[in-house]
Amino acid sequence: MRLLPPSNSWARGLAQEWLEELYRWFEANGTAGYDPFDLKAHPLFRRLQARKWPRRASTVLGDLFPVLLRKCLGVPPTENPKTHALLALGKLRLYQRHIRKEWLEEAEQHLEWLTQRAEPGFHGMCWGYPFDVTAAGMNTPAGTPVLVVSAIAGQAYHLAWEITGRQTHRDAVLSIAEFIRNDLPRMEDPDGRFCFGYTPQDRRRVHNANLLAVEHLARAVTAGAPEAWFGGALPALAFTLAAQREDGAFPYGTWRAGDPHEPGLLSMVDHHHTGFVLRSLHALNTLRPGADTGSALDLGWIYYRNRLLLPSGMPVGATGRYPVDIHACAEAVLCPSALAERYRDAQLPAALAMRWAWAHLRDPRSGGPWYREYPGFRSKIVYPRWGAAWMFRALAEFDFRFDTPPY
Repeated sequence: MRLLPPSNSWARGLAQEWLEELYRWFEANGTAGYDPFDLKAHPLFRRLQARKWPRRASTVLGDLFPVLLRKCLGVPPTENPKTHALLALGKLRLYQRHIRKEWLEEAEQHLEWLTQRAEPGFHGMCWGYPFDVTAAGMNTPAGTPVLVVSAIAGQAYHLAWEITGRQTHRDAVLSIAEFIRNDLPRMEDPDGRFCFGYTPQDRRRVHNANLLAVEHLARAVTAGAPEAWFGGALPALAFTLAAQREDGAFPYGTWRAGDPHEPGLLSMVDHHHTGFVLRSLHALNTLRPGADTGSALDLGWIYYRNRLLLPSGMPVGATGRYPVDIHACAEAVLCPSALAERYRDAQLPAALAMRWAWAHLRDPRSGGPWYREYPGFRSKIVYPRWGAAWMFRALAEFDFRFDTPPY
């Protein structure tokens, strides 16, 4: 039985076919699974994360033998809050598009899962990862609230509130805003700008996370929060806008002298974090047209379209083509689909990225999205959070946005 009605657009038909495969993949495998970062939390791998080349070597080793290593080292599958938030967002989009109550009911189940598992002891609802996250200058214990996870959950609660009007969803939006306002550090610059912290303990200046905080506070105002909540975040918006390069690129973060984190990691320009930034700028431009994000968004979109997507649809980073990551592939579908409200040329790159991912990183037997493609081999493991849920979210957005073929 088809879950979605047939389409006369080849691209939308492809999106719907893959959506049905992913839905059945989750039915068969559940939402728990391995994650690219769970192996790095093992003591054997953790000590390799502090330096660039040992970290890269351990990453390739994990990509070559993803299941074997985890079984040998006793790394268990886990449930991840971000998986549930992304599936809720995807199913809410499918409900908006097709008005089938089953999509809304399942989205509500994911949100209830999140509500029951918010981390205690903070000013508002928040979630983290079920494993330690270790990198140079950073050690985040399992369960530590993470801004990115909490803000994406906030997007799901906000969309559910817009669709249903349920008070519990509105309350969740406001509660997450309280976490952002009261529990995250603010790294201030001498010019008065500041950046929201990635976690309550992590003082990295990361732009996609910073903008997700600003975006959520803008959403909270639409749900009844005081205007001052968003006004107080304007210096954080200014911090990231000031970091945009002349060519339109946004680095992953900003490094300051004395920071324990790697300058090279924060200065990189990669595909999926750039997509995060552009989607947040677009959301802010829609929610708050007076926030003056349009010019930065336009310049960033030109850079993203011309430098981070090949004509074939293959997503790339600013420094090289490989490995191609399924998260980047999902963002290459999601970002242009979301920005199609503003840019008429956005549908074609989204469709080509979807077609490239279908051909290169899709298990033809199950539809599950494989993790990475290197020259000469693919890492054929499906990560529920990193790959399957992100691709489900992206394809649902594509299905929601487009009726006609891209050409």
